Amino acid sequence: MEILASTTAMQPVWTVSDLNTRIRDLLESNQELNRCHVSGEISNFKHHSSGHMYFTLKDEQSKVRAVMFASRVRFIKFVPQDGMKVIVRGAVSVFERDGSYQLYVENMQPDGIGALYVAFTQLKERLAKEGLFDHARKRTLVTYPRCVGVVTSSTGAVLRDIRSTLTRRYPALKIVLSPALVQGPGAVDSLISALARLNNYALTVFPVDVVIVARGGGSLEELWPFNEEKLARAIATFPIPVVSAVGHETDFTIADFVADVRAATPTAAAELVAPRLEDVDQQLVAMENHLHTWIIQEVARQKGRLVAIESHKVMQSPLQIVERLRQYVDYAESQVRHGYGTSLRKKLEGFNRWSERLSKTGISVQISRLQGQVERWAHNAEQGILTRRYGSQARFERTLASLEALNPLKVLLRGYSVVYRDHDNTVISSVLAVQPGEILRIRMSDGEFFTRVVEGAIADERGIQFRLDI
Repeated sequence: MEILASTTAMQPVWTVSDLNTRIRDLLESNQELNRCHVSGEISNFKHHSSGHMYFTLKDEQSKVRAVMFASRVRFIKFVPQDGMKVIVRGAVSVFERDGSYQLYVENMQPDGIGALYVAFTQLKERLAKEGLFDHARKRTLVTYPRCVGVVTSSTGAVLRDIRSTLTRRYPALKIVLSPALVQGPGAVDSLISALARLNNYALTVFPVDVVIVARGGGSLEELWPFNEEKLARAIATFPIPVVSAVGHETDFTIADFVADVRAATPTAAAELVAPRLEDVDQQLVAMENHLHTWIIQEVARQKGRLVAIESHKVMQSPLQIVERLRQYVDYAESQVRHGYGTSLRKKLEGFNRWSERLSKTGISVQISRLQGQVERWAHNAEQGILTRRYGSQARFERTLASLEALNPLKVLLRGYSVVYRDHDNTVISSVLAVQPGEILRIRMSDGEFFTRVVEGAIADERGIQFRLDI
């Protein structure tokens, strides 16, 4: 106890807080530790709801705790993950509550690969999982557009190249520019606003068939606005098909993947959306030739049908057929009138007899009643005549239609023929009924011709055959 008392009399006694504060002051006064660069692998990573990032940096032999406050986090372009190798810049200090030193990170870069490339890869993978790059959601470009919208800088060679290409290939095309910043701060919001203006133009002024989003080549940093998530989602939800033409042929951006079509260059984009006028002319000529050939063939086919109709017996002597049908109608009408006329005369004779008898009896009321009855009979008789006449006419028309369906001439139109013996006009129904040397008359749909039997009937396993000398 005496030794301890003597020791404390010689040295001051610090509290734990005093000790940690002293160590913190020593560390923060060291210029090398106040702004140092440290490489290591991230582990135990946690992105707090406050926006701060807490993690551990480690290598094969050691590890150190680190923190990056939200005010610094917003400047990094990628999302740190466990297992990622990084280089951080920061200051070493003491977290006084725990008495442990840690690294307060101000900046972070991937070790061996650029931060922008890491951010590009991470966003690309995330949007791909959401389906924004799926081919099924991409729309087909209009073959013959009326109006093309262009989102790019109003000053520069890109706009000039697009305009000259579109005008040269398809002069009738309407071109609408919606200018925007294509690099630097504010470029993303400017591009999104330009798309919105084009959509409003399409809804209120003139329909826009396709939109080209374009800029020239540049470094990854210069092209970065086209890799931002906000612009990618704006293109994905845009109601008009979008062609992305950003950078040179070897440059790829997120906008290229999410757009409906990616063009290697702005000039290539113009060639994709506008057909070549010479090709359109050739297509029109080919269509005209095809239509002309079809019209000629159709006219020939309809002319053949007309000739067949004109050669039909009905068309050759229509009046004769009509007169024959009228004769049938007149006959039926006379039969109807004769039958009902006889019945009516009998009723009139009876009426006259009753009238005579009634006149003798002087019963005028009965006469009036009988007169009314006779008038009703006459009316019914007349209606019966008309009903029977219309019924007979309808039956006649149905019979005529049935006869027309069984008309052998229609069968002849399908390539069949009727064979007659020339001297007695009998119909030949079997080859066994003819003899060599006989002259036969063959009736076709459009006429007749004569033939002579050269050989008689021959029967074998294929049936009965004979030769005709026509």
